Amino acid sequence: MAKNGIFRGLVVAGICCGVFAWGCETAQPQKQSNGRVKIALKSTVGELDKYKITTIARRTTKWQGPVPEKAAFDESFSEERIEMAVTRRIQTVDANGIATAQISIDGLKCFFTSKGQTTADFDSTRHSDSKNPLIQLVGKTYMIEFNPRNIVTFVDELPPVMDMMKGGTVSDKEGIEMILPDSIIERHGTMQLPKQGQEMLKPGGKWSSIKTFVFGKMGIKSYEKIYTLKELRNDGREIAVIDMNAIPTSEVEPKFAGRKAEEGESRKFDSKELYTGAGEFDVKAGRIENYHENLQATWTVVLPAKQGDASEPVVLNMSAERGYSIERIK
Repeated sequence: MAKNGIFRGLVVAGICCGVFAWGCETAQPQKQSNGRVKIALKSTVGELDKYKITTIARRTTKWQGPVPEKAAFDESFSEERIEMAVTRRIQTVDANGIATAQISIDGLKCFFTSKGQTTADFDSTRHSDSKNPLIQLVGKTYMIEFNPRNIVTFVDELPPVMDMMKGGTVSDKEGIEMILPDSIIERHGTMQLPKQGQEMLKPGGKWSSIKTFVFGKMGIKSYEKIYTLKELRNDGREIAVIDMNAIPTSEVEPKFAGRKAEEGESRKFDSKELYTGAGEFDVKAGRIENYHENLQATWTVVLPAKQGDASEPVVLNMSAERGYSIERIK
């Protein structure tokens, strides 16, 4: 595949709103006599699978008590929810397990709100949405390259699609956002698998990756995602059941290295975070069957009452939620 496009060399170590990049191996046994199984992606040229991928981002800002004059934060609620049905067809696989796949967008549902107002509501199966700019994405294809860890190492450029969506509507802008490299990488590489040489695991085995989020005025935040092979289940196929729990870390994804010290306003707040996930991996086929994760973060700051003011202190509450899921449907 030619790699001279404007997105050449996009390599992301920690990303992921899809996880269907399968590495390459011949049909060799994945299980060894010592009870360990291989958690690594495999591919066969011509292999075709269908998936449903959903990403969700929600943000809320709310004041308790009288809002201060010239407040730095306005009360608001925003949501972005994208559900995409895709077909993944393997095009090439090299000796190192690096594979390329053509991705076809089969269906799309989007729902966007800003400050509590719906700005876009699209469903490609609704006849009434046949003239929405987002309908232009359905049927379009793009190429990705990935390694056996499910790290997307290259995204092919999509100038024809970008040229079509030049309007000033929310649908045009969101449509372009969906096909930018970072969005494609997150769609296809959110769940990362063990490093080369560490793929053979037994129940209780662990591996990790780094994920960095941008939270607007609250700056950036990174987490170490710790995956655990919870159990092996046999229901006609050998399925590895995987849990994920994440903890804050000072390490960031390589593309955020220049922003490592960026804290935004978060240093002024007390925060709580919960970042978990779970999934299933088909050991023999060498593919992720399903995976979901959810991050919930809250920030709270109490502003002291003015001297002589008998009223209770003013409290600012902020929250952010990031959700991702992928499910193989065929």
